[in-house]
Amino acid sequence: MTCWKTINLSKDYGFHRITLISFISMFIAFILFYLPLNLMYSSIELKEDGSLYFLFALFFIYPVHELLHVLPFWMSGKRIMINVKWKYGIVPFVSTRSKRSLSRPFAILVLITPFLFITCLTLGMCVVFPGYIHYFTIAAAINFGLCVPDFIYLSQFVKAPKSCLVEEIEDGYDILIDN
Repeated sequence: MTCWKTINLSKDYGFHRITLISFISMFIAFILFYLPLNLMYSSIELKEDGSLYFLFALFFIYPVHELLHVLPFWMSGKRIMINVKWKYGIVPFVSTRSKRSLSRPFAILVLITPFLFITCLTLGMCVVFPGYIHYFTIAAAINFGLCVPDFIYLSQFVKAPKSCLVEEIEDGYDILIDN
């Protein structure tokens, strides 16, 4: 196997640039999610009694996002290492690591799962509970911002050769091809 490309976001783009792009994407996503829904449900009065649940959801959106990357592994029976570290005693940080190389379609599925699941869930909840669209669209926008690194990886995986393998390394991914 030969390494076709190594993807390291910190080295290629820089931490601060990725963070800035994520925040800008969050704001744009909120505008794109909230405005049409607010126009659709303009006759509905927004409720503010769910702020405690909203803060709880915001606290766990990152760990849930990371655990949703694991969902395709669980469904396919593939092995993965999951590490949960508690920062400051209360903030859970979840990190995952695949033990084997992944096929290109499976790697794409792993990266797109949190975006599809959380975004569909939160926007679906906007339809079911239109009085809380402001909370659900904020959660969807934050998840969209968390997905920005996934989208960058995804764009590289889509450009890769169809028969490649994707291997997770310390700071990113290696795209491997047969000689």
